[in-house]
Amino acid sequence: MNETPAEAAAILTEGSESLDALFSRLSRDAAEARGTIGSGAWSARDLAGHIETWEEVALRTIEDIRAGRPPGIRNTVTDEASLDLFNAAEIERKEARGWEETVTSFRATNARLVATIRTIADDDWGRVPPGTREDRTLTFGEHVGSTTGMPAHPFRHAWAHLPDLEAFVHTATEGPQT
Repeated sequence: MNETPAEAAAILTEGSESLDALFSRLSRDAAEARGTIGSGAWSARDLAGHIETWEEVALRTIEDIRAGRPPGIRNTVTDEASLDLFNAAEIERKEARGWEETVTSFRATNARLVATIRTIADDDWGRVPPGTREDRTLTFGEHVGSTTGMPAHPFRHAWAHLPDLEAFVHTATEGPQT
């Protein structure tokens, strides 16, 4: 991973702003409609909560590393099946929240993560943290990048979902193409 904390913060900000620009074009009803994003199981609200969840995980990862503990998520998500279960449980946990609360929390969590990353010194970011018994080869930045990214693309989780969200927003605001 080559990103500095400043670059990681900028990438996370850009991803959040890209998602938020699309979210802002949706009505509450459209944003809460299930079966509209990706494979058809999620709503735009679910997607905002999903991105928020992984940014919360990144914040906890930073806390864990600063406290000398291995990142707790490494005990929860160990393979694709446990990743899917974790994501489903988080969507269910946040299901009762409305669109406005979800998107407000999504924005606040991103701002908090970006601000926190900016406080990490470049030297610390590039070091393998003490106390991270598992994944000994991952640096501090790589731990954070892996929770906010997609394989081979740290900090770029938003881009994994932008095409589906763009397609839904187009359909919801302009109607299906004929």
